[in-house]
Amino acid sequence: MSDSSVTIHFVGGESLNIITDDIPGVIAMLKGEEWVELSEHHVKTSSISFFSVYDPGFNKNSERTVPERG
Repeated sequence: MSDSSVTIHFVGGESLNIITDDIPGVIAMLKGEEWVELSEHHVKTSSISFFSVYDPGFNKNSERTVPERG
């Protein structure tokens, strides 16, 4: 199992942590889809405030934001 994870932070303060081997794939889905199914959760991407990524290969948390869709 991977130790890499994406934590999705929603408007209003709730968050969802997803453990995955495919961080780039998850990020691409979050940026490109209106609704995403992750670990049995249906995520409405327009309600995401930001997400953070933890990859043990970098030995630190790397925080990224979801850009506005045009």
